[in-house]
Amino acid sequence: MQRSIEEIASELIRLPKRERLEIARFLLFLDNRSSDSSDVNANWEKEIADRVQAVEAGTAIGIDYDKAKKQIENRFA
Repeated sequence: MQRSIEEIASELIRLPKRERLEIARFLLFLDNRSSDSSDVNANWEKEIADRVQAVEAGTAIGIDYDKAKKQIENRFA
């Protein structure tokens, strides 16, 4: 039986920050594997590295999962 997005998301939010960021990085680059633009890939690499550094330094500003989910649902309703 296939798991729902909610079940997967619930499992993912229990992971340590570093693992969640690695999964996000994997998903961001999954669709860009065939991209010919090395500039785009380099820029995304820098962006991800900057975000990882901000999380590790404690300077990243996050929001509660339920609040984020509600905002996404409202935006795409």
